[in-house]
Order: sequence, then structure tokens, then C-alpha cells
Amino acid sequence: MNYLQRGLQVTLNSIKKHKLLFAIIILLQIIFVVSSLWLGTQYVIRVLTDTQGIIQPLEQANYDTQKIEEGMPFTPDYASIYNSYRSMLKNVIAFGTWMGLLFLLLNGSIWLLSHWMFEENIRKQHWKEAAKKAVGFFLKAWSAVIVLFVPFAIVSYYVLIHYIRLSDSFAAVLFMIKIILLVKVALYYFLLTAFAAATAESWKHFGREVLQRSIFDFPKTFSLFSINAALLLLSFAALYGAIEYTESMLLLALTGLLIIIMIVLTRIYWIATVKEIGKEAGKETGRD
Repeated sequence: MNYLQRGLQVTLNSIKKHKLLFAIIILLQIIFVVSSLWLGTQYVIRVLTDTQGIIQPLEQANYDTQKIEEGMPFTPDYASIYNSYRSMLKNVIAFGTWMGLLFLLLNGSIWLLSHWMFEENIRKQHWKEAAKKAVGFFLKAWSAVIVLFVPFAIVSYYVLIHYIRLSDSFAAVLFMIKIILLVKVALYYFLLTAFAAATAESWKHFGREVLQRSIFDFPKTFSLFSINAALLLLSFAALYGAIEYTESMLLLALTGLLIIIMIVLTRIYWIATVKEIGKEAGKETGRD
């Protein structure tokens, strides 16, 4: 467990050395969370409005088979239902696109700055060198997102559609949703490992680091993953308690800020400790 202690020590030392950068990361994290919540709220309202545009005409539709056989239409609002469906599909795609851009650009920038917390001479670097490293990081990070989650999204969509069509009970569909969520957590573990290794100089080194840390060093890396997940769950539990058992806006704001800080700290701790795991693995290989 020494790698966990060393990772914590490196994390604390990096924050002491780069207080301004740490404050900027917290500010950007606040912007990211607020922007995500705002986007989610806006598009959920739009999708619910479109859903009502589909449901209301169907509730008033003609379900009498005899009247339908006599020539009375099922509903006169086919055009309205179709337009609401198209609008709902458009809003879902727009929401996914905006959230994707927000995640790739703003969240990606936060990850890059978190990596810079461990750079000794970041201020002395020439801007061209820093820009080259940043572009390399973004390309590797975005590639990891595409490779891991685009196939997952496509397969999940068709699997769910298949189960919804064939299943005669909601329990079976719910079970498949749980399986998909578990697979998503597993993929997110690999994605976090890829983000921690995305500063590698070459693509070959990047791929080797991701495989080494996520698979061959699985016990150590997953232990770190579990610790970070537990810390985040505790902070969200504090927010839930503030919402459920108190009406204090100050306490609610403080628990919200606690979550932001915990997200930032666990990310920096993740990067530092994954690097320590790599160093430890390198020493063990050298001894062999």
C-alpha cells in the first residue's frame, strides 16, 4: 500500500507548489458542473415538452376498433405527433452533442491542467512546447473516449431496443439496464486510466501504459479506483443529507463545494498514484 501513501504525498506537495493552478482547476470544475446542470435542465424540459406533444394526442386517440373499421381515423394529429417526435430526437442529439463537446473540451482541459500540477518547470516551458504537449494529450484522450464509448453506445442502444421489443416484463429490461451500467463503470475505469496516461510522449507508450496499469496492475489500480469512488460517494451522501434533512442554503452550497473539491482532489490523486504504480512496476521489472 506504499504507492497509495506516496501518491497522497505527491498530491499534497503538488498543491502546495501550484496553489494558483489548483484554484484555477477548482474554478473550471465549478464552470463544468454548472454548465452540465444548466444544459441538462434546459434539454430535459424540451424533451418533456416534446413527449407531451406525443402522449396527449395518443390519449385522445380513437381506440374503438369498430369506429376505425367504419373509417374514423385513429387520430387526426399524425402530423403533430411526428413533429413532436422529430423535435424530441433533435433535442436528444443536440444535448448529447453539447455534453460531448463540454466533456471533451472543458473537462479535457481540467485533466490537462491536473497533469500540469506535477510539472516542475511548467512556467518556464516555451508556449510552442506546451501547446504541442497539450495537442498530444487531447488527441490521446479523445481517442480513448471514441474507442471505448462510441461502440458501447451503439451496442447498448440496439441491445435495449431488442429487449424492449421482445421482453414481456419490465424486470428483464431493468436487469439489462443494470448490466449496461456495470459495463459503463468498467469502461470508465479504463477511460480514467487512459486519461492518466495521456501525457505519454508516443502512442505506443500510451497504449502500453494503459494496458499495463489497467490490466496487469489491476489489483493496485482498482484499489485506487475504489478509494476514489468511496470518497466521491461520501461527498454525494453529504449533499443528499443537506438536501433531505436541512433547509439551510449555506450548508447546501458548502456540500456542493465539497463535491467540487473532492472531484478535483481525487482526480489529482488518481494521476499521482497511477504514476507511482508505474514507477513501482518499473522498479520490480528492473529487479527481475
